[in-house]
This record gives sequence, C-alpha cells and structure tokens, in this order.
Amino acid sequence: MSTRKVEAVAGELGVSSMSKSQVSRLCEVLDAEVAAFRRQRFDGVRFAYLWLDATYVKCRVEGRSVSQAVVTAIGLDDTGHKRFLGVDCVDTESRAGWRAFLSDLRARGVEGVRLVVSDAHEGLRAAAAETFQGAAWQRCVTHLMRNVAGRICKREDQRRAREAMKAVFAQKSPILVRACYQQATEEILKLSKGAGEALLEAEESALAYLAFPASHRIRIRTNNVQERANREIKRRANVVQGFPSRESLIRLVGAALIEADEEWSVRCVISRPSLAHAWKAPERPAPTEEEVRAAREAARRIIGSAIDPKGDEG
Repeated sequence: MSTRKVEAVAGELGVSSMSKSQVSRLCEVLDAEVAAFRRQRFDGVRFAYLWLDATYVKCRVEGRSVSQAVVTAIGLDDTGHKRFLGVDCVDTESRAGWRAFLSDLRARGVEGVRLVVSDAHEGLRAAAAETFQGAAWQRCVTHLMRNVAGRICKREDQRRAREAMKAVFAQKSPILVRACYQQATEEILKLSKGAGEALLEAEESALAYLAFPASHRIRIRTNNVQERANREIKRRANVVQGFPSRESLIRLVGAALIEADEEWSVRCVISRPSLAHAWKAPERPAPTEEEVRAAREAARRIIGSAIDPKGDEG
C-alpha cells in the first residue's frame, strides 16, 4: 500500500502522521515475522490430511500488472488442529512450480500425509504424487459437481445432474455411495455424453475419502477449508487492488495467514483418538452379492427420485 493509504489507516488509530521511513520499519517487522512463519519446521509432527489450492491476485512484475498465483497448503496435524504449512507465489501452470512448493514442505518436515485434497489441476496432481508418495488423492467433490454441470447446456438438465450428484454424496454407506455414483453416471450420460464421461473418469479420485474413517469424510471430501482461506486472502487483497511487488503480496498474505493460524491453534477439528485411525488400514470385508444387489436397487430409487421427484411421487 502507498504511504498515503497507510497514513489514512493510522489516522483512524489516532496516529497523526507517518513517514516513509516509519512505513519501511513496519514492513521490516512484518517481513521478519512472515519469513519465520514460512520457514517454520514440523519435525516430529504427522499430517494425515493436506489441502492444496491457489488463488489469483494482481501484482506488478517487471513493470506490468499481471495475475499471480498465491498457493497455500493447509494440514491437519496429529493433534487434530489445522495449520498453514506454506504460502508462495508460483507458476501453477507447471508441475515444476507445484513440485518446488511441495518439496519445500517435505524439507521442513511435513510427513505422514495419507490424503491430498485439491481440484483436478494436472500439474498439482503430478507434483503431489511425486512428493508425497503413497498418499491418496481426493478430488474435491464440490469442484467436480461444478465441472460436470458446466458441461451440460440445458439449465433443467444441469439441475437434474446436480441433484443426482448431491444424492450420491449424501449417502453414508460406502457400498451405497458407489452404487449411487454409478447410477448417477448412467443417468447423466443420458443428459450429456461429455458430462457423464467426466463423472465416470473421476470415480476413483472422487470416492477416495471412503477409505478413511466415517467421522472424517465430510471434512476431507472437499477443499472447502481452502476455499474459505482463499476468500480471506481475496478480502485482504481487494483493499490493495494491485500489489507493487511479489514481496509486498507475500507480506500481506503471510500476515493474514499468521493471524488465521493463531485462531486455529485453539480449535480442535478432529479429536486425537479419532485422528489416529487415519493411519490405520481399514478392515472391511468385501460386500456379498446380495449386498451389492440391494445397493444397486436402492441406488436406482435414490437417484431416480433426485432427478425426477414428481415421477417418484407418481
């Protein structure tokens, strides 16, 4: 922000004037705090779940105002608390950019990751698979539903598709979720071949959350935690409109994340005993033929009712 804008804010706090040197000293203090935050180590801490995303902010680079990707990583540590693990400006169009960001997390001690949650960005997926080998990938189901509906032309068909997908993810039993997913795919294929194929292709990654404890699933099947963080970054960045440099962008975003991280430190998201099950392989017997048949029959009723509730009443 310009010195004039800083003076205006300071005036609200009772500070009559502020020189450029005072603004510089304030920035130096923030820079030190943000640098320490970005260098923090996590040795001896395990992070079962890792959420990754990027948001875009205007910034001046080489004399031009361009859109810069601010990437953040949020982890759930072994005490059940969310923590910001990293923030940077990277080229999100390349796998190399994401890999450098994720490799820095590993170098600072981020380990034990069982599930990575993100959207379907190819560079991100590839970098996560290379950096956190053995971790499953969960495609954010909210983004998936938007992508599938966006491939359908007619509004009424879009509504049907959204209702079908909502019905899928409203189910609790893994066998019923899978049966509903397959039934929804069949119905959406009738509305749009492209939309149905997109849903079919995403099945494995969209249902990865089913391999984890039932009480965790609603939190790990979407990237909503990142969406909320991005909204806060945007709220702060909109005041500035355009940052004069990447350094100033990281300064403000980093300071905002420090504040959020402090608030999270007193909120336990998942209890420690429950979270311990995230690292244990689930022991589930394979469903019987009768169970599979019953799930398919139930799925036909559930998805049919979601797509055409009036028809179900009839």
